[in-house]
Amino acid sequence: MTQRLIFEVAAPAGAATSEETLLNAIIDLGSLGIEPAHIDRRRVGFWMQERLADDRQGYGRGSVRSGQPQGLPLAAQVELKADAPDRAILTWLAPPRSTWPRRFVLDMAEPSAGRPLPFPQVQIWPDAHDRVWVTHDGRKLLGYCYSAQYPKPFFYPVIGPSGRPLTRLGHPRDFDGGHDHHRSLWIEHENVNDVCFETEHLHFFAGSDSPLVGIGRIAQRKFLKQEDGPVYARLEMELDWISHSGEALLSEIRRVRIYPLAGREQLIDFDLTFRPRVERVTFGRSTFGILAARVAHSLEVTRAGGRVCTARGGLNEAELHRRPAEWCDYAGPITPDETNGLAIFDHPDNIHHPAIWHVRDDGWMCVAPFAREAVTLRGDESLQLRYRVFAHAGDDTARIASQYADFAYPPAVTRRALQR
Repeated sequence: MTQRLIFEVAAPAGAATSEETLLNAIIDLGSLGIEPAHIDRRRVGFWMQERLADDRQGYGRGSVRSGQPQGLPLAAQVELKADAPDRAILTWLAPPRSTWPRRFVLDMAEPSAGRPLPFPQVQIWPDAHDRVWVTHDGRKLLGYCYSAQYPKPFFYPVIGPSGRPLTRLGHPRDFDGGHDHHRSLWIEHENVNDVCFETEHLHFFAGSDSPLVGIGRIAQRKFLKQEDGPVYARLEMELDWISHSGEALLSEIRRVRIYPLAGREQLIDFDLTFRPRVERVTFGRSTFGILAARVAHSLEVTRAGGRVCTARGGLNEAELHRRPAEWCDYAGPITPDETNGLAIFDHPDNIHHPAIWHVRDDGWMCVAPFAREAVTLRGDESLQLRYRVFAHAGDDTARIASQYADFAYPPAVTRRALQR
């Protein structure tokens, strides 16, 4: 390593002094004497060491709660930039601290030199029947099912801090199968070139003025990445949106990162890129799609004492349905003594931000970027959408707002060479 770097971090927009903060920085591998291939082969890795104002070493992640001594490093994860493989994205979770700005020194881990790598505590476990699990220290966080027996892939279950699922399969009071497509947490859209990629029952539209002509399916073509890590796990997959006649209308690259937090909470980041496979693809105007969730029965407003709220205020379906907001949160009792919730964040770079929300008191929540107007892609055009899901304890809306601010407006990180 030819030089050491120090990263200076400005105060987060959310001013979350009691929360962990997810931080990112770009590093130049050449200036550090590192070959990009060494990253992929795990020959090198990184730790971050916080420097306090009096130049003491700060606590590592979790050390304050566990009573461990100062000086413990923070695991960092590095990911090569797709458009510049000689540069990489460095990611770490900073423990709570009330004093900002903060400073972190980068230290290289190199097993050949006796400096161990951060252990990949966040792991992907392949399972039977076309399912993978994302785990943290052996504890399941999230399941992903991509079996061709279903019309579209889905994420089930999403495990909350209580250790219980925050999502469910299907409507709890619909026994005729009309809501079979409500599978936990999933990507969908009601109308793509007049083909429905939402419901699985076209007879719902019989006798109406709907333009829909058939039911499509979303098929996973292949995995592009399955990556374990000390900070997050990464899934990347390529999918086709196929019409009822077998024509591939859309190609989707779905990038998902799962970050375990303290207190068994988690962040799930979705980065979706759509490209047409035909001359023209139109996402029709609809409030059904693009990211939807069916929450656990006990979180429902209707019968279970849960609540839905958004960044714009208001409460539950009567005040929130078909209205815009930066985020939406569904929370309620998950055990007799615990409240958990699931929040979805709409990134400010997304088209038609802030999105319209389709919410129901019976446990349904959907962020709808195409609710105001249709969007058409032609030729080599593409559309990128970014969302974050926060599986959290409690129902404190101030915490949700703070987490959203960190997603939408992350703290600025500047780097410089460390003076010796």
